[in-house]
Amino acid sequence: METIPKEVSRAFREQRSAIGGRAPQLVDIVKMLQTITSSRQVFMSIDGLDECAGVHRAMLLDSLREILEKSPGTRIFVTGRPHIRAEIERRLSGRVTCVSVSPTRGDIIGYLRVRISQDEMPEAMDKSLEADILQMIPENISEMCVHSMTPGIPPQCMLIEAVRFLLASLNIEAILQEPTIYQRRERLGNMTVGLEVGDAYARMIERIKAQGGNKSRLGIAALMWISHAERPLAAQELCHALAVELGSTNFNAGNTPSILTLVACCQGLITVDREASAVRLIHFTLREYLSSSPDIFSNPHSAIAEICLTYLSSEEVWALSTDPHPDTRDRPFLEYCSLYWGVHAKKELSSCARSLALGLLQEYDGHISAGFLLCLRNYRYPSYHPRSLQFNGLHCASFFGIFDLVTGLLEVPGYDINKGGFEGRTPLAWAARNGHEGVARVLLECEEINPEKPGNRGQTPLSVAAGHGHQGIVSILLEQQDVNPENMDHNGRTPLSYAAENGGEEVVKVLLGQEVVNPEKVDGDGRTPLSYAASGGHEGVVEILLALDIVNPDKRDLLCRTPLLLAARNGHECVVRMLLAREEVNPDMPDNLGATPLYRAASFGHEGVVQMLLAREEVDPDKPTNYGTTALSSASFGGRDQVVRILLGRGVNPHTWDNYCQTPPMPTSRWGRRRAVAVLEPYSAATQSTV
Repeated sequence: METIPKEVSRAFREQRSAIGGRAPQLVDIVKMLQTITSSRQVFMSIDGLDECAGVHRAMLLDSLREILEKSPGTRIFVTGRPHIRAEIERRLSGRVTCVSVSPTRGDIIGYLRVRISQDEMPEAMDKSLEADILQMIPENISEMCVHSMTPGIPPQCMLIEAVRFLLASLNIEAILQEPTIYQRRERLGNMTVGLEVGDAYARMIERIKAQGGNKSRLGIAALMWISHAERPLAAQELCHALAVELGSTNFNAGNTPSILTLVACCQGLITVDREASAVRLIHFTLREYLSSSPDIFSNPHSAIAEICLTYLSSEEVWALSTDPHPDTRDRPFLEYCSLYWGVHAKKELSSCARSLALGLLQEYDGHISAGFLLCLRNYRYPSYHPRSLQFNGLHCASFFGIFDLVTGLLEVPGYDINKGGFEGRTPLAWAARNGHEGVARVLLECEEINPEKPGNRGQTPLSVAAGHGHQGIVSILLEQQDVNPENMDHNGRTPLSYAAENGGEEVVKVLLGQEVVNPEKVDGDGRTPLSYAASGGHEGVVEILLALDIVNPDKRDLLCRTPLLLAARNGHECVVRMLLAREEVNPDMPDNLGATPLYRAASFGHEGVVQMLLAREEVDPDKPTNYGTTALSSASFGGRDQVVRILLGRGVNPHTWDNYCQTPPMPTSRWGRRRAVAVLEPYSAATQSTV
């Protein structure tokens, strides 16, 4: 596109105005794309959809379906492994045409020509060798029997030709690693007919090990980090990770290898993604091979934890702890170590890692890694002073849920098990927040534990666990005689209120099973659990609460907002439909500003909700707010042209004056909402003639 659409610019400005700035929500992105694509032909290309996490893939496909429903001119091209085909067809509702894409012999030869042209040692190549490579590699791999290594996926579901293309890539990389024409020809001649892709990887791993010395160590260690890291690693992060020496209290920057050295040591099995600035494996099948071959790495998670803890315990990192605004640009590995050492240690904890962790945690309060952990994992504190966070070793071990470290620290004199640290949370509250049941049980076994100790906002561990959907922790806490399931925080919110807001159906059921729990309890804002569930679009929780006779489905909060109005405002069509099915619900009930559910839905462009509300006779589409504005004027002002069309089709009055003597076309024209202006153009002329 020649220019950035106004919808995108407007959304950017709106989100930027929030404190610290924030990204738009998924629903906003979908609406934005629906608007942008509705009047023009658009092509979307998504590569490697199978590598997207399952839960995210489902959300992505559902969002694409919503875009297609509003934008008939949009076409989507998706690539992925065959096993996601059924999911795509199901979520995109029959709009899918599938094509098997397979490389031909000509494609493989073309690839080999390009790769040879990029040879870093052209003096080790001549015309004769090049001709033999272009002939022998395609011939040999065409005879190779390749099978899928993915558990549960039949061999025929794998694009065999695509894996052969991978084998061609592996072989040419192995050949180009050799420094002389003779050695390259020897490597070419050693290609084995009948080689499987797993065998090809095994031979590459053998070659890495055969390098000997530090080259072998670096190659294997790089593969271990890339295949077991909790997130993709930047090139600098990986290089610094491999520079750490176990047992050393100093980090020697001169021991840091270059990324080019690492690529060479890995014999071409890793590559640097320039766009993402991350290091990755050359193919998804390599990750599968490494995962199914435990003999390659020895206790990888424990080894990674040891490296991270050694780095965090170094004198260079300790020196940063007293600086309120440390410059960490020359410490690219610090963030990963701070955020994930405990994740790896929870999976595997060697005696060495345990010793390092206990040493760090006994002096953890004020350590710079505590600041990174809390600020980057909580997303609310972009700047910090480490010593102001009050987050000690027991808090940290409970946060990660490392049972052995918690029990070890409880034996150390001086720890107050009920000490409130960051946000006033106790170790039990941190375990509750992250769902660590084993740690919660061992803490609750301590005689001095107070399971009801609130945090700074009055939230008890039970409220924290309920708000994060951890049913197991909720059940464990409810077993304690001194835990009150109706304990309120400073705003009057109960554990049920937080569970409803989070959408945790099982937690809601467990809490409702307690006799003392009142499902209609209002908080300081006058909101009920149903209000929070409806606002968040949690259909399951809404259904559970509506089944209770005591629950009033039309209860207004202190701002006079009903559950229906909150659901309509946020575009939750299923919840709106459920609430409209109840006779007690008034579909035209305004809030304290006079805005009805229709007005709120129209303002935010929720077309489906608008249509559902307009289908009700009780709904007055021309009902003004306290300021005289209507659903039509609000929709036109916001550029919601589709909603404007729906309202005009219902016969709303386009000439209604608000308290500022304006009709819908006036603010629309003033603020440049072009599509809405086009829809209202005929009515604008009529208004002017009337004036």
